[in-house]
Amino acid sequence: MSKTFKAVLAVSAAALAVAGSAMAQAKDNNVNNTQSNWAKTRAVMNAGLQSVTKDVSLTAAAIGNSFSASLGGASKVNTTQSNTTAVTSDLNIRVADALGSMTATAAAIGNSASVTIDEAQGVDPAKLGSNINNNQSFRSNVVSTLNLSGGNITGNDGLGINATSAAIANSASVDVNGDVNFYNLQRFWGDARSNLNVNMHNVTGDSTFTSAAIANSASVNVTGGRQVNINNRQYTNYDPTAVTNLKLNDITGDVASTTAAISNTLSVTTLPAAARLNVNTTQMNGAETNAFANIELGAVNGSVTATAAAIGNSVSISNLPVN
Repeated sequence: MSKTFKAVLAVSAAALAVAGSAMAQAKDNNVNNTQSNWAKTRAVMNAGLQSVTKDVSLTAAAIGNSFSASLGGASKVNTTQSNTTAVTSDLNIRVADALGSMTATAAAIGNSASVTIDEAQGVDPAKLGSNINNNQSFRSNVVSTLNLSGGNITGNDGLGINATSAAIANSASVDVNGDVNFYNLQRFWGDARSNLNVNMHNVTGDSTFTSAAIANSASVNVTGGRQVNINNRQYTNYDPTAVTNLKLNDITGDVASTTAAISNTLSVTTLPAAARLNVNTTQMNGAETNAFANIELGAVNGSVTATAAAIGNSVSISNLPVN
């Protein structure tokens, strides 16, 4: 570890300690979570469908570590997740003559943490200030693959096909009503790869196709807070790659395709803007980030929107007033 890297860690930790001291008080809830997964996690589904009279929904999901907490009152949450082996999801579908819509999802997730806190619903509604510490590390490959072929999809309520392949190494979601200190550390060493292969014909209804490969993702939403302190550190060393191979023919409806590869992303939203917002964020990406889309369309009676986006580091902060 370089001196510069150590200095970044020390500064971020010191900033968190200072921010946390402003809200040091007893909490209604104390939650401590530690999860370590060192065994391969794999979900596989092979489906052949013909002459289905209603909607079709198929999901293959593989998750290494998952943590979810929904709490009332000022809370202290510490969650640590580590994964050292591969997480893979494979969904293979052949479909013909479906009289409803088709929804297909292949999802591979290494570490997932979700925390929701409503401080106004606690034992003492006047007690404000929650502390959330999230530490996630992933040292392997996370791969999702969705293969969809066939045709004659009639659709339902304007939807023809919704197909998603998502590979996410580390994901953290925080939603707080009240004041909060959020400390986030996410580290990824491995390949995150999403593969979406579609060959369909004669589809009625709007269709959406998504291939997303994400190394580290953190999302923070705060409402009714007066003090919001966020310290974020995200590190990626290997390659997120999203691939879409899309072949469609005889389509009645709009077609939207998104291929997105992201190394590090942080999203912060606070409402109302009266909240005092302090954000310290560090994102370091040493990974080649790739988004590849190969699209072949024929006889589409509708609009076509296609996006291929590769993003190394991304931070989005919104602290605007409500009109």
